[in-house]
Amino acid sequence: MTKTDIILIEDDPLVGEIALDILTGGGYAVRWVQDPGEAVTAVKKARPKLVITDIMMPGVSGMDLCKTISSTPELAEVKLMVMSAKNFEIEKYRARMFGALHFLTKPFTEKGLLKAVKDVLSHPTVRPH
Repeated sequence: MTKTDIILIEDDPLVGEIALDILTGGGYAVRWVQDPGEAVTAVKKARPKLVITDIMMPGVSGMDLCKTISSTPELAEVKLMVMSAKNFEIEKYRARMFGALHFLTKPFTEKGLLKAVKDVLSHPTVRPH
């Protein structure tokens, strides 16, 4: 079984398809989770290098997911990135407070998404255990 590099948590089918195509085209093994309620279970099972999550989703927000993942000791190695059209400084601040290493504004470009992922994956810092 192939190791999952990235779990993409995005409820919007169009955005999810575009991001999935860009990331797989960039050589990453990606699992797309459309239901945010299934996200934490998927992350615990796959132990990806990176989780990319939207903020505004039904049921569970991306901020809640970041908070849960960053506070789970066995997921301390998983890096977090938020992507959202909700481009306010307070949202960027909250994302960092909940463990996200990058905030990518939607709409994003292919080059912008791949650069953000490369930067986050090369970031040496992981959360304390």
